[in-house]
Amino acid sequence: MKKYLFLILIMALTAPVFAQQVAQYSQYMFNGIYINPAYAGYRGPLNLHTYFRSQWTGMPDGPRTIAFAGDMRTASDNVGLGLNIMSDRVGLEKRVYAYANYAYRLRVGADPEDRLSFGIGLGVIHSGFDNAGIHTGDPEAVNIENSFLPDARFGIHYSNNIFFAGVGVDNLISQLLFNEDNSSTRLPPVTQYYITAGGIVPMTSDILFKPSFLLKNASNSSTRAWTTDLNAAVIFAEQFTVGLSYRTALSSGSKLSDGLRRPNSIIALAEFVAAGQFRIGYSFDYALNKVYSQTGGTHEISLGYTLNRGTQRVRTPRYF
Repeated sequence: MKKYLFLILIMALTAPVFAQQVAQYSQYMFNGIYINPAYAGYRGPLNLHTYFRSQWTGMPDGPRTIAFAGDMRTASDNVGLGLNIMSDRVGLEKRVYAYANYAYRLRVGADPEDRLSFGIGLGVIHSGFDNAGIHTGDPEAVNIENSFLPDARFGIHYSNNIFFAGVGVDNLISQLLFNEDNSSTRLPPVTQYYITAGGIVPMTSDILFKPSFLLKNASNSSTRAWTTDLNAAVIFAEQFTVGLSYRTALSSGSKLSDGLRRPNSIIALAEFVAAGQFRIGYSFDYALNKVYSQTGGTHEISLGYTLNRGTQRVRTPRYF
């Protein structure tokens, strides 16, 4: 236990404390590569995953996110490779993030599954506007230039059979290259930070308890500090997972109105695994503040496939 607390402390000290996190994911615990490139290769020879998120369904042009990720472990067992692509739309603005990820996995104990991974991702961010959706009194078409920005991400991930912890940082260099002259029409990229940890607690031979948490942060907002997800899930017979998450802000800024100051929400989620390889997940976010009556709930569905073959067959089930 002391080793685990030490690892969490080291990871926490490597993440700068800034302000509000902007992107939201409710099923990140089903595939950590979305928030940490060091996760690449964790599940074995080949792992494919995709999800669709419809946020604030009661709001016209509410945020919509589609993402795909694929990662694999090489024959050496020490290297993980991955690719993740995300298309995010908020109102009229669209962004596409694409990264190629590399992770190097070190054995840090007698158990082959006791690993500390360091990961880096290199990619590009494309941002632009849906000009067709802009309605003005001017008969001439509105033309707002699209942009492509190179970017990088970094992460650390530790795991064994019953515990995991990690730190991930996204949008490391894109915000440095952003042209501020266009900031009136385009939102600048935001450096984002993630700290996560969790474990497995056996309750019976077929029932496992899986607690975890995620701290999130973004670097350019003065309205809210660190937010947190507190997660509790139960795994039945290594096939069916049900859980609840409580998402809240650890502290809030004075610039938010009373109705928005505590953007708390409850998240119900489930995942089913078939034949040890196919996975389907669903989650529903219910906001607890005054905004819910105007925005509605948030739905997220995910699909996954894991291929285990040959000498690279995973020795133990992957719970993280």
